[in-house]
Amino acid sequence: MSHKLEVDSVMLGFGLKSVLSDIYMCFETGSVTGLLGRNGSGKSCLLKIIYGTLTAQYSNVRCDAHMILNGYKHPEMIRFLPQSDFIPKQLTLKTVMDIFSCDQRWFTDLFPEFSDYLHQPFRYFSFGQKRLIETCLILNADADFILLDEPFSYLMPIHVEKLKGFIRLIKSNKGIIITDHLYRELLDITDYIYLIHDGKSFTVKEEKDLKRLGYIFIENWNVREEPG
Repeated sequence: MSHKLEVDSVMLGFGLKSVLSDIYMCFETGSVTGLLGRNGSGKSCLLKIIYGTLTAQYSNVRCDAHMILNGYKHPEMIRFLPQSDFIPKQLTLKTVMDIFSCDQRWFTDLFPEFSDYLHQPFRYFSFGQKRLIETCLILNADADFILLDEPFSYLMPIHVEKLKGFIRLIKSNKGIIITDHLYRELLDITDYIYLIHDGKSFTVKEEKDLKRLGYIFIENWNVREEPG
């Protein structure tokens, strides 16, 4: 059974600064949706609003036409990967896998370099290793929608490719929403792309749309992302 997650009428500001003012996005199970935007555009804020850990001045989040006020209270519906670490540092990798009901053999088959570190406390892993583990745990969770806030940060290219392959494999029964600055990785893996620009959401169909909306610019047909 397919499911639809929608967010609209979002108004978010801090003091006199308006961050989000005209947003509509629709996510469906069976697809991967990318969310792009410059630093400070409100991507992470929007994910937190959907998840229910950030309260906007106004927002409307719905799953299958039913309003959702606190997504974090419905783990069977939504799981969220924040930018910050969330696993207690004293727990070993094996313990974490057990807590999240994640098959150790599946993980070590995909990332064999972790086979010798199942009993290592989380504090001893690098930031990139922690990011990889936490992303896999959230992706492996039994939930209809998965929100990933910059999952590719600090990962080695080979790990990015393996994660992309895993996302392609599991998307048939999940709706996966990803925000990341590696926009070409998102273009490669996503079925739909939204860009947040000046507080509004825009649908992106091809790379040239990112140029038109000021996210990237083109010099002599070489595309690069503007800093920010």
